[in-house]
Amino acid sequence: MPQSGQFQSLFSQKLDRAVFGTYFLGSVVPTAFLAAVLHQYVLPGFGQDGLATTGLIGMLLGVGVLSLASFFALRRLVDTALKRMKADNRRLETILTASRDLSGALHTHSVADTAAQCAIALTDVGAAYVLLQAGRGKPLLVCESAGQDPAPLYQANQETIGEVLDAAVASGTPSFLETGDATGRGPSAIAVIPLAVAGGLRGAFVLLHTEPGAGFAPEQVDAVTSLAGFVSVAFQSADLQNSQRNFFSRVTEILVTALDAQLDQGDARAGHPNRIAAVANSIGRELGLAEEPLQRLHFASLLHDIGYLKIDRALHFDPSQCKAHPLLGFRMLSPIRLWQDVAPVVLHHHEWFDGSGYPEGRAGSDIPLESRILLVADVFDKLTHEDFECPAVGVSEALDQIRAGTGRQFDPRVVDALAAIASRGELVA
Repeated sequence: MPQSGQFQSLFSQKLDRAVFGTYFLGSVVPTAFLAAVLHQYVLPGFGQDGLATTGLIGMLLGVGVLSLASFFALRRLVDTALKRMKADNRRLETILTASRDLSGALHTHSVADTAAQCAIALTDVGAAYVLLQAGRGKPLLVCESAGQDPAPLYQANQETIGEVLDAAVASGTPSFLETGDATGRGPSAIAVIPLAVAGGLRGAFVLLHTEPGAGFAPEQVDAVTSLAGFVSVAFQSADLQNSQRNFFSRVTEILVTALDAQLDQGDARAGHPNRIAAVANSIGRELGLAEEPLQRLHFASLLHDIGYLKIDRALHFDPSQCKAHPLLGFRMLSPIRLWQDVAPVVLHHHEWFDGSGYPEGRAGSDIPLESRILLVADVFDKLTHEDFECPAVGVSEALDQIRAGTGRQFDPRVVDALAAIASRGELVA
């Protein structure tokens, strides 16, 4: 569409061609036809009356000018309507994209950051802020912000913003203030839209227009109000997921403690799950694992021997019984929704790279990468710490023994990652 202040050819765009074609067929052709009829049948009747001829020609020219003016008016009307439609579609696309991003946000700050960025896109304001309460009865504080130098701008106008904020929070509805600032040093308009946050806490959008004379159009306010609804739901979802993760971590800690008590081997295995988790995490990061598989690897490391809780303590030294613990652990974890992704890693942590491990005899890439990492970390910890009658060895000797099993018991990539970590002095026996 034509840009404001710029001249464009009438035939430079499809829309212009369509509008001009309609104008031509609806106005120019009928006018030309009328002129031909008048010239052929009407003007001869006036003889040589020049005044009548001039009047008719003037009338035809007037009709032509009016029709041309109608064309430009129609063109401007269509142009304005399409600009508004384009802006509405852009806002809708922004809200839909934000709703998708918000639904996957795991933390409060992730929700707030996405919300602030989206508010900027919806309103073209100079700065946007998401304010939250840290607890009941506490003041609203900036959680995340977006825009150009938002922190100094907020600090410089905190008193004025506070007045609008108090009015919005008290009424539970959006509140606005046109400051009349034409200098560009302060906001020309302020908008505050309340947010509902999990646990009955309060929050708010604070939007600042920094362009002189700028204000909030009704459609912008409607868009941000719709966004506020998505953000409120996202805050509650993030809070719920945080509670689940906390529960998940605490229950895992309880199970690891119970497992240590069940194994009851004195100092031989004390801290074994946590040490394995630390080594496995280092290997995973060395291999470039994303956060999700790293989290899966962490909890699998802590729970890899959980199946021993199903084996009588008197049978813990029976190899045939011990081989059942990966499958038993898998059966314990897989019915629990939060551990469903962890269960397969536990099931396969004794599979060997050449396929001679257990319980399913998987080989190579058929073994989950997390399981391959867990096996190396497990063996490394057992070699570097006293285990049953086996004395502990140093990091260098442990690496030599693990390298001897590369390609047979261990994945070469995982062994190389462990060696790289050791070369930097990040492994301690």
